[in-house]
Amino acid sequence: MMAPSLEPVFSMREYLHPETADLGQTSSSARIIANVVDGFIKFDISDIEAQVVPPGGDWPLIDLKAECIYIDARARAKTDLGEVYLKYTGVLKFDEATRRLLDKSSPGPISSNFAETVWFTKLDIVTTDERLKWLETDFLVGQGRWHVDEKGLAAEYRVYKLKN
Repeated sequence: MMAPSLEPVFSMREYLHPETADLGQTSSSARIIANVVDGFIKFDISDIEAQVVPPGGDWPLIDLKAECIYIDARARAKTDLGEVYLKYTGVLKFDEATRRLLDKSSPGPISSNFAETVWFTKLDIVTTDERLKWLETDFLVGQGRWHVDEKGLAAEYRVYKLKN
């Protein structure tokens, strides 16, 4: 029996508002709200692109003892023929870029590499764009990383579908 393979579907970059809402801390965890303000989705198998638009955001639970972040995010994007709604959950284990992001005394965020970061998500998608309806029934997984450029800090994902 062969294991499933991964087929590339799209890249997504979501720029985060520089201010987060701090919902408080317990002895081992903290929850924040990080709003998505801009971004894009570029599909691998077609010329379809989507612009990430508000509202959207992540309500991550930051587990300080386990040194990981439990992702609970929503995003919205517009194509030329409809909308794409994404819900994704996952886990991000602390790496140098994440530790620096969480450390308020650090000089600022830095980009990370896909290969160096343990950051995986499971995505569910609903769309009004008929060309993308197949996304609603495929099992989609994402690999994430931090991206920093002149627009600010972004969560960037490579998204794949599981394939027999």
